[in-house]
Amino acid sequence: MMELTFDKLKDQIPYQSLLLSTCAGVAAILLVVMQAVTSPVIDQRMQEDQNALLSEVLNGKSFANRVFDEGSIAEFKGRTYQIYPVKNESGLLTHYVISGGEDGYSGEIRFLIGVDTPGKIEGVRILSHTETPGLGDKVELAKSDWVLSFNDRSLSNTPVWKVKKDGGDFDQFTGATITPRSVVKGVHNALLALESEKEK
Repeated sequence: MMELTFDKLKDQIPYQSLLLSTCAGVAAILLVVMQAVTSPVIDQRMQEDQNALLSEVLNGKSFANRVFDEGSIAEFKGRTYQIYPVKNESGLLTHYVISGGEDGYSGEIRFLIGVDTPGKIEGVRILSHTETPGLGDKVELAKSDWVLSFNDRSLSNTPVWKVKKDGGDFDQFTGATITPRSVVKGVHNALLALESEKEK
């Protein structure tokens, strides 16, 4: 009777299948364990980042709910906006946060707006854009304070939502009018979308 040596055994298909299955099983277990360990950390970091951004657009006003878990969709002039309620510790609505976008010079400009319940802007921040560095990127707070010019504005106290070149109240950038014009238009339409939703 011929003895199966280890070298011959490992050449057999059942052995290879068993080895492969074992390796796959160990890898799956490690993946599940790693996900269980890292998922809470990732969730916490995302929540911290979101809260920091909310604090900026709400101008430091406090909130007690997980704002981005309670959004609704609003359609206005062919654009889609996400509207999130902001509540205090008593569960009362104090603000709205609006996420939206508008076409800029070289792509969509995404923004986030904090608005109190009467409709006054607490803050605006640009989330993403592909505008020209050194010109259109001045919509970022890190590059200029232009975006702060939206603070305290509302539909009632700002009759003309345009840049000064077009007869409005907002400054434009030297050599770059399209970008601020787009952001002003986008923020204005976002406020109109919010008002339209509140009237329903």
